[in-house]
Amino acid sequence: MNQADSEKINMIFLQSGIFRTAKREEADIIIFNTCSVRKKWEDRVYWLIRDIKKEAEQNWKNVIVWITGCMVRKTWINKKYLDEWVWRDKNNAKKINLLDSKEWIFNYDDMLFPVLWEWLDLTLRIEEIKYLPLILTHIFGEKIWNDDKFDDYLKQNQLRENKASWIIIIQSGCDNNCSYCIVPQTRWREKSRTIEDIVEEANKIVADWVKEITLVGQNVNSYWKEFIDKKFWNKEKWKWNAWLEKSPFRQLLEELDKIENLDRIRFTSSNPHDMTQDILDAHFDLKKTCNYLHFALQSGSDEMLKRMIRKHSYSDFRDMVKYLRSRDPLFSISTDIIVWYSWETEEMFQDTIKAFDECDFDFVFTARYSVRKWTIAEKIYPDDILDEKKAERWHFLNDKMIKSIAFRNKKMIWKVEEILVAWKKDWYNFGRTRNFKEVFFKWENIESWDLVKVKITELDWFVLRWDII
Repeated sequence: MNQADSEKINMIFLQSGIFRTAKREEADIIIFNTCSVRKKWEDRVYWLIRDIKKEAEQNWKNVIVWITGCMVRKTWINKKYLDEWVWRDKNNAKKINLLDSKEWIFNYDDMLFPVLWEWLDLTLRIEEIKYLPLILTHIFGEKIWNDDKFDDYLKQNQLRENKASWIIIIQSGCDNNCSYCIVPQTRWREKSRTIEDIVEEANKIVADWVKEITLVGQNVNSYWKEFIDKKFWNKEKWKWNAWLEKSPFRQLLEELDKIENLDRIRFTSSNPHDMTQDILDAHFDLKKTCNYLHFALQSGSDEMLKRMIRKHSYSDFRDMVKYLRSRDPLFSISTDIIVWYSWETEEMFQDTIKAFDECDFDFVFTARYSVRKWTIAEKIYPDDILDEKKAERWHFLNDKMIKSIAFRNKKMIWKVEEILVAWKKDWYNFGRTRNFKEVFFKWENIESWDLVKVKITELDWFVLRWDII
């Protein structure tokens, strides 16, 4: 999602005559596109912004710094850029909501960033990206291309950075209120694109030699649920009812599967609680859907999952993993785990260790919990565990993950796999198998969108070595 959003921003800049630089010190504008669940990473953004501004002052340079992505609740401009008559009127600044018109960009008093008011020039809700040229026009005092050129967020074009692959945003927002997460407050209610729009975009980029698309959203399983007959969506449990004949997301996958010259379809992120059987089966029924799934467990303890306001149990998650692996033993599974969420007991942690042992993950994104401001957890659960204690559990799980990766990758040895080359540098090439295993190999006469068959020959630590067939 962040990569796709950054490509949208980059396209608007490029069309406005503003170009990206490789060196930070050369930049006139610096953007932090944030994905923030934990406070630790929010604090890191604050530190970086202060450092950048102080560095600019020392060099007698004016640098515009702004934040977008999941840290931002609403769009606003620092009041130093506002005319007196505008910033005196706070009526438009009080409500945390999407802007009704371009006049509403003149906000400045969101209490989410009071410590940054001196350093931060603006914040931009990514869904309001169409206002970006207008905001920059106001800040720089000169016309930044056509203020009215850009359409809404989901339809905004991206700047293609990968020749082989393309990210398609099919949905924005999240209706789940996990106690540790601020995303529902920043990206708000789920909003889905139509199947027709998505298929049209896919056809265009496949015609330009793209072989792989990744469908992204905060929760792709619930795609289109805001429009479907209410009898199919259980609003109390936030999941599809058992008598749903075919989920809208499965219908989308089937339409994309018909596109000629498209080789691979991936998607992320999925929530276990509203995963349907037809989505699990899509990995095997459809030709182009790859045998890899990322969906977040977060904890192996049912008690802890309830505290997180997750709507699945560990057994729900484990049964889906078992089913996928029964259909394909090499099916890759990755997940997210939070270490030492508030009041995580040793027994709860042992449940998570058991999940590692039973599920044999191909990769795990393990995070040490730190409470995020404005979340449910901030009001209810303390974050009073020493960092050293959190680090102990994190390192323990990380060691188990490395062993699990090695165990899973050994199963690939002597297999012949087809990889899609994503990029190349000199003789070195990088790509992935259909089940998302990384490939590094030497080969000169190859392009970055080629499909190449390789034979896996050995395991080095947990990196696989390959030979071209």
